[in-house]
Amino acid sequence: MFEKFISALGIKSQQPEITQVINLYDAVLAHTAWKRRLFEFLEGQSKENLQPDKIRVDYLCVLGKWIHSDGKAHFGDQPEFIKLMEEHAKFHVHAASVVEAHLAGKTDQAMEILTGSFDDQSRKTVKCLTKLNAVVEAAKK
Repeated sequence: MFEKFISALGIKSQQPEITQVINLYDAVLAHTAWKRRLFEFLEGQSKENLQPDKIRVDYLCVLGKWIHSDGKAHFGDQPEFIKLMEEHAKFHVHAASVVEAHLAGKTDQAMEILTGSFDDQSRKTVKCLTKLNAVVEAAKK
């Protein structure tokens, strides 16, 4: 499913170009993989120790570290970057909400978040990444 989604966005064909500033392709894959990770967590198939307080922090992942450092330095004034920064932070809040609900014994609610608001937020974040890639590519020309 994730591969189809990424392919539908036309990302695979862009992979070699994306890797110049940050590997945005890998960032897309990592963030789309969260849905699978969270689903496995809800189904009791995960060995990960997912902690909402750590998940909620958007600057701990590779993309977040880049956003809050080199990305901000190079693209901080770009509307596409600002939008990515906002949507990425929301992505982490939604992911943490899934885990929080599950840990509180509200697995049905966690699944609703996962397939609803988290899924929507994930799409928004990936869309921002693809738009930022266009800015990165334009800057290289």
